[in-house]
Amino acid sequence: MIIRSLFAAVCLTTSALGLTADELQSFINEAVKSEKGSEVVISPGKHLLEHSLVIQNAKKLRIAGLDAETTVLQLPPLAFAEVADAAKAGDTAIRVKRHQSFKPGMQLHIEADGAVDSFTKKPKPYHLAIIAKIDGNTLHLVEPLDFPAPSGTLIRDPQAPNIFEIRGKIEDVQISKLTLDGGRVEGNPPVRGHVQLCGIFAQGPYSYEKGPTGPLVKNLHIERCFIQNCHGRGIALYACEDALIENCTIRDTSDEAIDFDHFTTNSIARHNHIARSLIGVELNDAIACTVEQNDFLACQTGINLWRWCKQPSLNEKNIIRDNQFDQTRGNAVQIASNTAQNSVIGNVITASGKNGIILNGEGQIVKGNQISGSGLKDLTVQAGKHEITP
Repeated sequence: MIIRSLFAAVCLTTSALGLTADELQSFINEAVKSEKGSEVVISPGKHLLEHSLVIQNAKKLRIAGLDAETTVLQLPPLAFAEVADAAKAGDTAIRVKRHQSFKPGMQLHIEADGAVDSFTKKPKPYHLAIIAKIDGNTLHLVEPLDFPAPSGTLIRDPQAPNIFEIRGKIEDVQISKLTLDGGRVEGNPPVRGHVQLCGIFAQGPYSYEKGPTGPLVKNLHIERCFIQNCHGRGIALYACEDALIENCTIRDTSDEAIDFDHFTTNSIARHNHIARSLIGVELNDAIACTVEQNDFLACQTGINLWRWCKQPSLNEKNIIRDNQFDQTRGNAVQIASNTAQNSVIGNVITASGKNGIILNGEGQIVKGNQISGSGLKDLTVQAGKHEITP
């Protein structure tokens, strides 16, 4: 391990068994203190992380591996259980079919309808409980359940880590030449970690109602990384600007490979290889972002552009161009309602399971795409008026 200031270098010894998350975190914290920029270089090996590596309030920081393929940061095995017999509201125990990596005192994220969400006015898709003790396949709870947990419900850890978590006042941070492994293995249940269990999760301050409430994360660059086996997103960016994701391979993610999410603007995903992910790239409340010259193989959906928040001018002026999509199981490119003036140009789409391109919103620009072998239609317009040329 090396922590290298722009003006000085410190060499640190790496054990043959790899570094712990605490050791890596201490090196990152030391590097962040430099006001003139610094670099953390991680030696080859498998480094198992018991918690997230947090990059907070950093400027001019680079974290890199000496070799992208052999420098591996990996999350621990998934903590999960599956409900065997339906539990009722008021029950103090849950019988499960199987469980893994739970222990007394842990909080449980029970993926069944919970309290009504103040923003959507619909039930949240989860509720919480805390384990008092574990007796075989029975999880005894500290307090009675507030809501039911039907048979088959998935239970997981609501505080599961991401590999990198980036927050606070961030400017000019680069992550490169690393393998980030989310730890997903055959036999794990289907989990969509969303903001957990991601390779890289970056978030500036915002609210659904007010939009950004502080400085956006600026100039985050992620390049030449392998990101694989994530239960959450490969890379998720919330309230970021001028981010660049380039020359990465992202594969086998249960959620999106790349996510430009709420209020992310002027960010680019370019020259990436994306395979076997639920969604290749998602743009949700994104503005003037570019997805170009990537290739997508055997994803459920190639690119999904849609709206969640209600502020004006979201999901506008994004550019999807010169990408290649092969064997997408659903739609290769889908653009939802309440979006406008997005461009889909010069893409090559082959053998989509459903539509090549599906359009909603208003004023989208679609031209020069080569589409063949679609399971349904090459181009479907569901709503709106758009500029469409061959």
